Parts: sequence; C-alpha cells; structure tokens
Amino acid sequence: MSHVFLRRPFVVAAVLAAALAFGPGASTAQAQDKVYALAELETPPRLRSTVEAGRLISESYPEDLKRRGVGGMVEVQFIVDASGKVQPGSVEVLDATNTQLGEAAKRVAERLSFQPGKAGGAAVKSKVVLPVVYKPN
Repeated sequence: MSHVFLRRPFVVAAVLAAALAFGPGASTAQAQDKVYALAELETPPRLRSTVEAGRLISESYPEDLKRRGVGGMVEVQFIVDASGKVQPGSVEVLDATNTQLGEAAKRVAERLSFQPGKAGGAAVKSKVVLPVVYKPN
C-alpha cells in the first residue's frame, strides 16, 4: 500500500508540470512562434506599397546586367512577422535565373514591408514566397 502512496505524489507532480508547460501562457507563446502557411491564413500578407517595392527592385537591378539587357526572375521565400516586417535572416533564394539577380532580390526582400497575414482574427507570422522579375528596358 505504501508503494501506491509514493506513486500518487509523483503523478500529481507530473500532471502539474504538464499543466505549467502546456497551460495558457505556453500556448500563447507557441502560437506567437508558429509560422503559418498561406493555406492556414484567413488573410494573406500584402505589400504595404507596390510602388515602393517596384522602386526597390529597380534600384537593386545590377547595373552591368541592366546595361547588357540581361533580365530574369527570382523566387524568394521569407517570414513576415506579426508587425509586417520581414524577419531578419529568414530570406532565402529558392530559384534564380542569375546569381546576381538572386542576391539583389534577397536584399530587396529584406527591406519590404507588409500588412501581416491573419489567422483567427489576429496578425501572425507567415511564410511568403515572392517572385521578383527584372526586366531590361
């Protein structure tokens, strides 16, 4: 009988520890850390200004490529946080027709500003895949 008595305090302690680890505060922290995919969002992230994005892309176009008429497309992926800023260090080039254009598009993505995506009515972190097109004149 004393053996059962010793197990109960352990079980109660384990349940309390689990409640603390996965309680309301933990779920809020976990929700803030979650990065939502496009399919999980009620509202996807949107560029705050397409005009500003266009200006950044134009300014980032490497002069030597522009002069030679070399254009191309880059696909970048990154995380937009709940405030609409691109999370530092999250920008990744998925595909690029030219390495220089890939690096230029990466620098552009780091400077973009978004209206954040929403899930459950709240602004959340979300993953964005953005095509960037460089067209020579």
